[in-house]
Amino acid sequence: MQHALNGVKVLDLSLNLPGLYMTWLMACMGAEVLKVENPVGGDYSRGITGDGEEESPYFAAVNRGKKSLALNLKDPSGRDILLRLLQEYDVMVEGFRPGVMSRLGLSFDQLMRVQPRLILLSISGYGQQGSMAGRAGHDINYLSLAGILGATGSGQGGLAIPSVQMADLAGGSLLGLSGVLAALYQRTHTGKGQHVDTAMFDGSLSMATLVWAGVQAGIDEPRPAGMTLNGAYPCYNLYRTKDGGWFSVGALEPKFWLAFCEALDLPELKDKQFAGQEIIDEVAAIFAGRTRDEWSEFWSGYDACCEPVLSMSEAVASPLVREREMVEPLGQGVQLACPLNMSGSPTARTMPPPALGQDTAEVLAGLGISQSEIAKMADQGVVGLS
Repeated sequence: MQHALNGVKVLDLSLNLPGLYMTWLMACMGAEVLKVENPVGGDYSRGITGDGEEESPYFAAVNRGKKSLALNLKDPSGRDILLRLLQEYDVMVEGFRPGVMSRLGLSFDQLMRVQPRLILLSISGYGQQGSMAGRAGHDINYLSLAGILGATGSGQGGLAIPSVQMADLAGGSLLGLSGVLAALYQRTHTGKGQHVDTAMFDGSLSMATLVWAGVQAGIDEPRPAGMTLNGAYPCYNLYRTKDGGWFSVGALEPKFWLAFCEALDLPELKDKQFAGQEIIDEVAAIFAGRTRDEWSEFWSGYDACCEPVLSMSEAVASPLVREREMVEPLGQGVQLACPLNMSGSPTARTMPPPALGQDTAEVLAGLGISQSEIAKMADQGVVGLS
């Protein structure tokens, strides 16, 4: 069986998580992804290593299965090489601040004149236009301005930073991928490319679509532990266990809350699903009577949406992760596998991440550039060779 994106070729100019994760997913689906990196240093994450490690685990995680072209885009010769490559590529992904591509001579209009079928994805914090387009930002900032962090935290009033970069990944990577795939589909009918403008702020705000509906209707109060799905009610909450662990209760639908009450032999709580702090405290006292593992064994026999809160290490080592084949070997340990499962198009075999400039010579030779000219450009700093 063919991979879903067989034949799709991607130029990845991104240097940060949103673009890197997205193009890794495309590589998982069979796309040929060519990283375009500065010959000096390359991708930022290459330099983030642990004690005694030569290679960055962060770089490896989101650059598996890609090729590397070390190319200085600030040099006119480097820019010209990129423009020559456009004829062979379908998608270009970049995550620079708005305006940088134009300063490099690579604006959307300039790219389209060379390759009218090109799909350009730009992932930025606040979009390509607007008063904040040029402003720097990170995941924590986008979630803050979208009103999400202001409602994330404990009932005691403390806010919390999510451990996963939601704005980067959901607002940037996944919505960017959605736009690119839709543009590729549309191109099959029109023959034309387009510019996909993905703003992580926009994506973050959009993820609150359901939440805002409840807030605007007066159903929820936008604060930590003040809304239906962040801890306002006993049926959807986190509870401390006897050993200091945590247990999650997601008995949101009436049938699950009834199953919850019946399992604990608490018929008096059946009509208290959406009660306040007094009932939350009562349920908390019950969970405090057993350890997390004891509760795990107890709830395994009931269909009430009750599950233990695992550490990351526990989750990766869990039977569920192994059953779902969500890990694959990496040296003496494992790495997280591609989450995409499609019956008619298997994911591509995992390949190691590329060395900086590993594929430079091959790519340039494919453009008809001689070995002597490649060596000359390497000496001039236009390209880098591994």
